[in-house]
Amino acid sequence: MTPKSPATIVRWSQWQDVKPQSVSSRIVDQVRAALFRREIKPGDLLGSETDLARRFGVSRVPVRDAFKALQALGIIEVKMGSNGGARVASGDPSRFADALAVQLQLVGIAADELLEAQLAIEMMATELAAKRATREDIDALRAILAELQTIAAKPLTSATARRFTEVAMQFHVALIDAAHNRALSAQFKALLLVLEPVYARRSSEVIVRRVVSTNRRVLDAVEGGNAERACSLVRRRLEIVRARQSVKAVKK
Repeated sequence: MTPKSPATIVRWSQWQDVKPQSVSSRIVDQVRAALFRREIKPGDLLGSETDLARRFGVSRVPVRDAFKALQALGIIEVKMGSNGGARVASGDPSRFADALAVQLQLVGIAADELLEAQLAIEMMATELAAKRATREDIDALRAILAELQTIAAKPLTSATARRFTEVAMQFHVALIDAAHNRALSAQFKALLLVLEPVYARRSSEVIVRRVVSTNRRVLDAVEGGNAERACSLVRRRLEIVRARQSVKAVKK
């Protein structure tokens, strides 16, 4: 039986040396893992650089680097001084919304994709708002609607159009907040940061009147606990926006 010849090792000029993960990265990974396993929670003291260096069996340098990375991620807060050290930070949904908006912008997600995401989030939130909205939520929405009506009664200039868009966005946010779901609220606010320029370019007297009318009917449905009607109105409004955006994209 003829012996097999040894397999030929593939040679590729683009292979690069594989470097082991840094000590600081491994510390960061352990802290993140402990957070998601709920072994640590906001306010828990992790210790000082010296404490953690002793615990991990390393020098203070990689611990210091890990602290910087964990601070950038918003996981810890570091207090300097003799009684200082690293504590698990409190959550901040607005920070998440801002970070997500930045990433959506950097990735270059198209407006039609963002509008699809808005439709999904706003439909779910509107349904929940019709079931969960408090008197304070309804009053806040009524106040925003009243301001929209005041602006709509004025001649449409670039300044009034810009202000109308800002207040209209506030109505969207207040409606989502009335669902009392922080995950939906944070995602929605991130979307609006990216979408606001799209809405700002669409102002006209016809659109202004339609927005005020639709918002009034949505609010009435939410206040009356009619989730089906509220969702139907929201879907129709956003589908019109998506259709207009698609037409503009084709013309370009």
